[in-house]
Amino acid sequence: MTLLPQIFRISGVAMFLSLSVLNTQSASLDEKTRLEFWNNPEFVKRFMASYGFNTQIEPRFETPDEQMAFKELSEVIRENPAEAMSRLQKMITPTSSAVLPYTLGALYFQEGEAAKAIEQFELAITQFPDFRRAHRNMGFALAQEGRYGEAAKSLTKALTLGAVDASIYGLLGYSYLNEGKSLSAEAAYLNAILLDPDNQDWKLGLIKSYIARSNYTQAVALLDEVLAENPESANLWSLQANVYLQMEDNAQAAINFEMLRKLGKASLANLMLLGDIYMMDESLEMALPVYLDAIEKDGVNDIRRSLRASEILVSRGAWKEADVLFSKIKALHQKTMSDEEEAKLLRLESKVAIANGEGEKALAVLEQIIGKNPLDGEALLLAGEFYSQEGQKEKAVFRYEMAAKISGFEADAWLKHAQLLVRQQEYSEALELLEKAQKVKPRDNVQKYLDAVQRVARASAG
Repeated sequence: MTLLPQIFRISGVAMFLSLSVLNTQSASLDEKTRLEFWNNPEFVKRFMASYGFNTQIEPRFETPDEQMAFKELSEVIRENPAEAMSRLQKMITPTSSAVLPYTLGALYFQEGEAAKAIEQFELAITQFPDFRRAHRNMGFALAQEGRYGEAAKSLTKALTLGAVDASIYGLLGYSYLNEGKSLSAEAAYLNAILLDPDNQDWKLGLIKSYIARSNYTQAVALLDEVLAENPESANLWSLQANVYLQMEDNAQAAINFEMLRKLGKASLANLMLLGDIYMMDESLEMALPVYLDAIEKDGVNDIRRSLRASEILVSRGAWKEADVLFSKIKALHQKTMSDEEEAKLLRLESKVAIANGEGEKALAVLEQIIGKNPLDGEALLLAGEFYSQEGQKEKAVFRYEMAAKISGFEADAWLKHAQLLVRQQEYSEALELLEKAQKVKPRDNVQKYLDAVQRVARASAG
C-alpha cells in the first residue's frame, strides 16, 4: 500500500449513503491511524529518501559549511527527529538554503504537526518557487488540515513541475471530492489507479466520485472488483447495497444485506433497511425476523427504530407479525420507555386489537391514554373510529371534534367525521368538513372522495 491511503482514508465508506449518498465529509485522523501510516515500511522508505536533493532541479546549499552541517544531520534525522528539528531551527536564516525549511517542514509533518509543516514549506517555496517536493508535501499537509482547495493547488503545481506520483493524484482526487468537484476527482483517481492499480483507497475514492455523479452502474462494477478482493468487508457490502437502492434495485440490495447477515456483520441500519425492503415487496414473513434481529441488536439503546418497524407492519395490516414485535419491544424496553413511547406502543397495539375484533380491550387502553393526555390526537382518532364502527355516533363525533382542535390532527379528524356523516347520509355537513380538510391538508385521495360525495349528494337531491 503506497503513500497516504491510511492517513487520508475515506472513513466509513458505507455510512456516506444511509439515504444520504452524496455526503463528502473529510476523514478524521486519529492517533492510531497516524502512527500506522508513518510506520508503513513503504512510506518510510520513500519519505526518508525525500531528504536527499537533486540539485539540478531543486535548491542548492548556500555554503559548503551548510552542506556539511546538513550531511551530519542526516543520521540524526533518522535516529532522533526532535534533535534534528532543534538543530534545523538554529540553522535557518534569511539567507540559508530552502533545503533547510523544507526538511524542517517534512519533520514537522512526520510528527503530525501539519500546521507548522505548512509554514516551513511556504518558506521554502518563497525562497525557491519551483521547489517541486515542497509543493507536493505542502499539498499533503494542507489536505490533512482540511484545506482542500489550497491542497489541490499545491498538488497541481507539483504535477506541472514534473512530479509523477500515484499518491499526488490520489490525494488530489480526495481534495477535489471534498470540494464538490466530482468530475475532476474522478479524473485524478483514474490517474492514481493507472500508476498504482492495486491501491484500494484510490478505487474507493473513484467509487465515491462515480456515486457523486450518479454514475451508479460504474460504481457497482468497480465495487464488484473491490469486493472480490475483500469479500468480508462489511463497509463494501453495505456501500454497494445502498448504491443498488439508489438504482431502485431492491432485490440486489437485499442480497447484499443478507450477505452481511450471513457474515454476522449486519449493522442496525443494515437490518432496518433490509426489513423495509421486504415490507415494500410485501414479504411480511421475511421482514419480521429481520426486524426482530434489529431490535435484538439495538438492545435497550433506542426504542424509536423498533417503534418505526412496528408502525410499518401495522400500516401494512400485518397484525400477527406486529404482535410478535410488540412482545419483543416490551421485553427489551418496558423499564426504559418514556411516557410518550409507551403511549405510542399502546396506540399501535390498540390498532391491532381493533382489527382483530378486540375493540373493547383496545378502547379501554385508548381511554386510559386520553385520560393521561387529553391532547393525544392519534388516540382520540382511534377511539372515535371504534365508536363509529360500533354505531355510537355521539361518542365518535365527540372524539373527532376534540381531535380537530389539536394542531396537526384537524384534517384527519374532519375526514373521519365526514366519513361517519356520509354513512349516515348527512351529505351537506360531510361536504363542509371535507372542504375544510382539503384546505388544511390537500390530498388527491380525499379530493376524489369529496367529488364522489358531491355526486351522491346531487343524485340524492334529484
